[in-house]
Amino acid sequence: MTASLAVHAPRPLDNFPLLRSAKVKEVREAFARIYAEPTLAVKPRTESLNAVMNNCRLQSIELAFGALGADVALAFPSSGYVAQLFPLRGTAEIACGTKAIDIGAGSGCLLSPDAPHRTNFSADYAHLVLRIDARVLAEKLRSMIGAPLHQPLRIETQGDPNGPAARMLRHYLPLLIETVSRNDAPFPDAWIAQTEQLLLTLVLCGYRHNYSHVLEQLAADAAPTEVRLAEQHIEANLERSISLDELAEIAGTHAFGLFSAFKKHRGYSPLTFLSQARWRARSQLP
Repeated sequence: MTASLAVHAPRPLDNFPLLRSAKVKEVREAFARIYAEPTLAVKPRTESLNAVMNNCRLQSIELAFGALGADVALAFPSSGYVAQLFPLRGTAEIACGTKAIDIGAGSGCLLSPDAPHRTNFSADYAHLVLRIDARVLAEKLRSMIGAPLHQPLRIETQGDPNGPAARMLRHYLPLLIETVSRNDAPFPDAWIAQTEQLLLTLVLCGYRHNYSHVLEQLAADAAPTEVRLAEQHIEANLERSISLDELAEIAGTHAFGLFSAFKKHRGYSPLTFLSQARWRARSQLP
């Protein structure tokens, strides 16, 4: 993450305040409302918190900013949420079982939804968070592969990989949060739906899980014929919202394969093609 993303006043998502507090109990209660209730210890105990927590819920996805203002140790139970941390400043250590990951500005960590974890934040630590209900992510995976999941989706706690989807997510999330921070809710439903589909896809493609090999094989199988079928459907339905899952059904393929085929054979995503087609249609109006 670049230096230009350092936290300045106003802070990210200050228009969606969740907590301003120096009290440990209130911080624990705020975490419990949006994630899972932790144990929390300030180090040393004579120090006081200066906690700032902001949280914006779109539909199935939440965007957050957090800074606790003290050296803090937290222990979380399993949460049911996949949480991607994007540090802005300071350092943190994330421990899950015997695995420990050190993170700071320019790195990050994906937290497993079904395993307890421990975190140690430095006093100057601040981060952005992308939080997703694990059930929503599993349903998105099912639609991407076009088949039921024969095993539950399992994503382990892991550091940032360096693949294209993970890099895109690292670059896109701060820009998304800046956009949300500059505008007031409610946001357009169509925009929320398209944004969430993109984020879900990037997480599933960018991080390793027990279905990663299936997605990789599906991406290799997509053909240009399906791309053209999707383009024809887009051109015939420019005036309404069109989801990637709908396009995949029309093209007779799966969502991930179609998305990957667009990137491979066209150099852009289906959403980009939709935006271009709408622009061309408007430019031809008298």
